[in-house]
Amino acid sequence: MPATAPFRALNVVIKPEWLSANTSHLFVANYVMLFNEAARGFFAAHGLDEAYKEEHQQIYVFGGLNVRYEREIFGGDTALIDFVLADADAKRAHIAIEMYREGGPKRICFAEMLAVSVSRATGRSTPWAGGVGAKLRATQALHAVLPRPNGFGQAMGMGRAAAP
Repeated sequence: MPATAPFRALNVVIKPEWLSANTSHLFVANYVMLFNEAARGFFAAHGLDEAYKEEHQQIYVFGGLNVRYEREIFGGDTALIDFVLADADAKRAHIAIEMYREGGPKRICFAEMLAVSVSRATGRSTPWAGGVGAKLRATQALHAVLPRPNGFGQAMGMGRAAAP
């Protein structure tokens, strides 16, 4: 179970095939691919693994994902992805995700994810089963003392009034 520190969800070397054809840094879609892989590790640590999916016929989906790209990461760099569970209820988990370059003090990318428990049978949201909800709420309670990452909870926009 994660402690009162961000959950290190992924530690991976950036592969050449993940890079943009136009530049030498990580292609935009592959940030999301890495966040998805990190989510698998996070949820598996809370009991939502392949066995859970089969036994309970439940999965999680991203009900929302907002990504903020701040710096570039390059082939051969090691990406570290940390999760902070900001909130959890019977069906949802609100997670702050930060990517860093190993050895680098500055954040590369930030994302917020809203994960939703979904029944495979109905395709509708359903409460977490098998103790997953309790594990998520326990982690959320531990993470409640952590500062929220810069940008957490901010809406996306251009900072000006919309045209009438």
